[in-house]
Amino acid sequence: MKLLLFGAAIMLVGGFSACSEDDFGPTIFDTNDYPLNKSAYSFPLDSFCKAEFLKPYNMQFKYRMEDIGSDMDKNLVPATYNNSVQLAVLCKYLWFDVYKKLGGEEFLKLYSPRIIHLIGSPAYNPTSGTETLGTAEGGVKITLYKVNVLDVANIDLMNEYFFHVMHHEFGHILDQTHLRPIGTFDILSNGHYDPLDWQNKHDSLTASWGFVTPYASEAAREDWVETMSSYITNDEDSWNRLLNSAYYDWEEIDILEADLNKDYYSKIKPGCDMDSIGYLNPQKNGEYKIVRKVIVRNADGTAAKDADGKIIFEDQSRGGIDGINGKQLILDKLDLVRTWLKDYYNIDLDALRYEVQHRQYASDSDGNFVKDSYGRYINLLVKDRGDGTTLMDELLEQVNRFKALQ
Repeated sequence: MKLLLFGAAIMLVGGFSACSEDDFGPTIFDTNDYPLNKSAYSFPLDSFCKAEFLKPYNMQFKYRMEDIGSDMDKNLVPATYNNSVQLAVLCKYLWFDVYKKLGGEEFLKLYSPRIIHLIGSPAYNPTSGTETLGTAEGGVKITLYKVNVLDVANIDLMNEYFFHVMHHEFGHILDQTHLRPIGTFDILSNGHYDPLDWQNKHDSLTASWGFVTPYASEAAREDWVETMSSYITNDEDSWNRLLNSAYYDWEEIDILEADLNKDYYSKIKPGCDMDSIGYLNPQKNGEYKIVRKVIVRNADGTAAKDADGKIIFEDQSRGGIDGINGKQLILDKLDLVRTWLKDYYNIDLDALRYEVQHRQYASDSDGNFVKDSYGRYINLLVKDRGDGTTLMDELLEQVNRFKALQ
């Protein structure tokens, strides 16, 4: 499991309310078809966005940062043109095209956001020590941050900063349209949500409580969309590691910085698994905590060991010590998401996951994922196809083809 120093907040900003009873037209935008400036450097991307987003879905892809549409309390910078081009084709390929294939074009016309706004820089929240990766506003607008660090070759980074966020924020829009089963879902982890200190929690600890990420433990609405987006974007190994962590009980031990000089902790580094010792998890106040699996102990307090001399940890086969079966709880939440998505939107969650991941990772003729010599899933976007080109080259050509019109 990955160490989250101070977490990455994916926030939902409040919706809109009606101020009059005026009859609205079919679009919130100016419908005049203004010709694009063919001499402009940005003509290819502007043409792509008009053809692929505005015309079919009445959606504006805004890569020129608009301060009036940004968080004025944060120091933000625009996205670079080249990174905007890459994210535009990836949004189409890994988001819009996937939902179009599984839900149909009418689904996207009804439920897709009307504005996607790109911001180049991170959006830090200094008071909480968190970082906002995206916002969904009133089912109308999605903002994606940190575009200037986009690296197509780094599939893990793109999943964390962009692909996961896309599905997370779209999940909010779908939840705003047809509310999740709050009478069932919201009570599953009732009493365990922590809106104030979730960013200090290690992901193994929150997994044992039934949350797919620390941010899922912030509130039920975030738990819902994190469950959905994590399942869609986590590769099989990552998902299984999550469930394996959730199978065990974990505990948090207070450790002051001065204690780090002790030999017991001298080999621990942030994020390193030290077996029974666990993980060193730095806190935003400068202190540290140890997060470790709970050890089964003998009557005299010593660690219990199996016949091979290995330490025995508390797991769900023994009922656990906190009364929470984290693994089963995650799977129960996932089943509720699966049923809701099918009932209200006729979208098969497992087919959605399959489609997204087979667009991200290389697979064989049978659809089985292939790995490199290090046992890692292969990034399909940058994999050489044998002729010196990549899938990303093909996707970018959707924008570059408009250069011929200049």
